[in-house]
Amino acid sequence: MSDRDGEEIKRVFERVYVDNVRHKKVEDYGKMYTEEARWMPPDAKDRCGKDDIIEGFAQSVAHQDIEPFFKADEININNDFAYVIGTSVANIYPNDGSPPKEVKFRALWLMKKVNGEWKIDRQIWNKKPL
Repeated sequence: MSDRDGEEIKRVFERVYVDNVRHKKVEDYGKMYTEEARWMPPDAKDRCGKDDIIEGFAQSVAHQDIEPFFKADEININNDFAYVIGTSVANIYPNDGSPPKEVKFRALWLMKKVNGEWKIDRQIWNKKPL
């Protein structure tokens, strides 16, 4: 694994993704994915392809603000493919005035290097106890 590739994957996982979620940057969020990506959230249907993922993300942030914190625990790179496993704690603030909640997730991303840029190709996460 090149140090540069590992640092770039970590940056996408811990900073770029977090910024796009926190600021509801729907189009920038979509740019993080390959065209044929699969998005597999807990308690919701899978989303296939960038446009479907953008729609799912837009729905998930439409009625709440999310303040996520991500940490990459393991990154493994094999040529133009990689995976990252990490944790996230998200503070969720519903826009309807409901009390905020804190949720912990475990995430697994399979990533692909496309035109020199690391993109999310498969993303799955599940809830964990705090």
